[in-house]
Amino acid sequence: MNDEEKLLKNLKKRKRGSLERVIELYTPYVSTVVYNVIGVSMTHEDVEEAVSDVFVSLWRCAERLDGGKGCIRSYLGAAARNTAKNKLRSVREHCELSETIASGAVTPEAAAEQRDERQRLIEAIRMLGEPDSEIFLRYYFYDEKISHIAEATEICRSTVKSKLARGRKKLREILDKEVRQ
Repeated sequence: MNDEEKLLKNLKKRKRGSLERVIELYTPYVSTVVYNVIGVSMTHEDVEEAVSDVFVSLWRCAERLDGGKGCIRSYLGAAARNTAKNKLRSVREHCELSETIASGAVTPEAAAEQRDERQRLIEAIRMLGEPDSEIFLRYYFYDEKISHIAEATEICRSTVKSKLARGRKKLREILDKEVRQ
């Protein structure tokens, strides 16, 4: 019996610490799946909420899962994808912009300007290319630790730090150039 099968067995028995161990092991994977579906169209808090919902779903459905290699990972991947899609649908139905405008907190012009600035920033980050844009998003948008990013991308910690520093410099140049035009 491998570790994942033991973990699933403990989840089914509702053993103390089993969900915490799953969260510890699979949060980076679930976060990546959710982010790949949601992208930068939602806030960091929305992504965190979706990730939490995935683990709650696993806890509720654990007894129905069949054992086998990759069972937990497969379930989490599918649940993360579906949860993220549902979150996107609900946001479209309850557009944040209309709520903000209705509350009078922000004028339509200011909201449009914020949306444009966010879009320019996203485009600038994409211009960094891979793996720089991924490293940048993981560190600044998802608050991942440098050591975790290094492990996930199979790049040295010092290289990740260098790429972050160079990425900030490149972003500054890209955005300054845009402002001057």
